[in-house]
Amino acid sequence: MNKNYIKNCYENIEKNLKYETFGISLPLTLIYKSMFNKHENIMKVNYGINHSEIDVLISLYFNGYIQSPTELYESTIFSSGGMTKVLKKLEENKYITRIADKKDKRSMLVQLEEKGAQLAVEMLDVFATENNKVYGILDEEEKRVLKAVLKKLLTAVE
Repeated sequence: MNKNYIKNCYENIEKNLKYETFGISLPLTLIYKSMFNKHENIMKVNYGINHSEIDVLISLYFNGYIQSPTELYESTIFSSGGMTKVLKKLEENKYITRIADKKDKRSMLVQLEEKGAQLAVEMLDVFATENNKVYGILDEEEKRVLKAVLKKLLTAVE
């Protein structure tokens, strides 16, 4: 990351209070972009999977192993059409199966298979290791405050 670019951005932001929130959003964006790219590279090179696919597996993992496609696309960043493509690939690779919804015979649910759960856990471990490289410079109090502030900000996101 270009330190001069960041320094110049902060200097210009401080000159105009109208843009002071960029002093918050810029680092969040740059940290996210850096971590996303690092994670994406690890997933593609080592596992042949992308963020969209692992997001679905992790969502299923943390939500009882079964969700509807609608619940999945609401908890991730895709359209319903994009979700269909992701689910098809995950099903072909035996990470998930589609099962009939007992409450609504016209609907199908997505079920996480053991192979998918194992990959989700493995990727969560990889992400935790990579995240600790970034957040490891914070002491416990700084982490606590940052988590609280980010949680508060998330409530403002629609």
